[in-house]
Amino acid sequence: MDASEQSLALLSHRGSVMCNHPMRSSTMFDRILLLTDLGDQPELTAKPIAALAKTFDPKVILFHAIRGSSDLFYLQGDASQVRKLIDDKAQAEAMPKLQVLVDHLEALGVNTGIVTRVGSTFDLAARAVKELDIDLVVIPQEGYADFSDRISGSTTARLIRETTVPVLTINHSFSQRQESWQGFSRILYPTSLAREKGPRLNEAEVFAGELGGDLELVHVIDPIQEQILETPEGEVLLPKDLNYRVRCRMEANLSDLAHSVTTVPCRWRLLEDSKPGSGVMAYADRCGADLIIVPPLDSGDTRTTVLGNVAEHVIKHARVPVLTLKPGSLR
Repeated sequence: MDASEQSLALLSHRGSVMCNHPMRSSTMFDRILLLTDLGDQPELTAKPIAALAKTFDPKVILFHAIRGSSDLFYLQGDASQVRKLIDDKAQAEAMPKLQVLVDHLEALGVNTGIVTRVGSTFDLAARAVKELDIDLVVIPQEGYADFSDRISGSTTARLIRETTVPVLTINHSFSQRQESWQGFSRILYPTSLAREKGPRLNEAEVFAGELGGDLELVHVIDPIQEQILETPEGEVLLPKDLNYRVRCRMEANLSDLAHSVTTVPCRWRLLEDSKPGSGVMAYADRCGADLIIVPPLDSGDTRTTVLGNVAEHVIKHARVPVLTLKPGSLR
């Protein structure tokens, strides 16, 4: 059994790893998977993970997929021996870099271990979430994805769509906020009022309560610019005060929704912007938000797949951590 297999055996059962830090009362996130390919600025995750560790005292598992021989389909000679040599060399090159990140997290009081596998991150990450009994995945985001990535899917999108645990993504743009970021104190929750009386708002409330943060409900509406609406039956003259009516209705709905949150301080904000994702991120910058909670990515239709959706846009470009929260994903 090699070092990676020993680590996997040690970490494969919840609670089997002894922690060096005093246990807290909350067990929402006992095991956090930090996924990295060492080219995605994993150091940006240190402060958010340390903030989570202060509340949950989790075991953080640094997971790295080593390409090694996984891309080689034909080898001369003793193939198994050659593959082992290639894989051992690749692991020896990766381990010092992984250990630097582990040492950094340990210095911040985070109980951290390393698990490596040979193969592609895209194929192994979702499997590791299940096998290692993970409660939360943390991913340092690479930013823009090209057209082929959008069609075939990225590791981040696959984890969000195929696993049931929350996924915390930290974009490279977080480097602009990293120094001033102090914790999850102000949490934005962009809401679609037709759907948000479900469990995700309740879970966002629980999450904010565990971290001692305030919740702010944000809804973006597209202002009505034209007074005349073109329809197949002809032109329809819209009321001059339609924007005012819509705004009043939305404000009343947001107020009712905010009052349904009873365990943490909750505010609401109605924004006007033709691009909801950009509107949310601009407001997050203005108000100094520490986290944005978004719904899961839609598998959706072809247009969504090619152009992306609002949640995907926020995940890729926000200057603060983004938590993708599914119904029932908090234990």
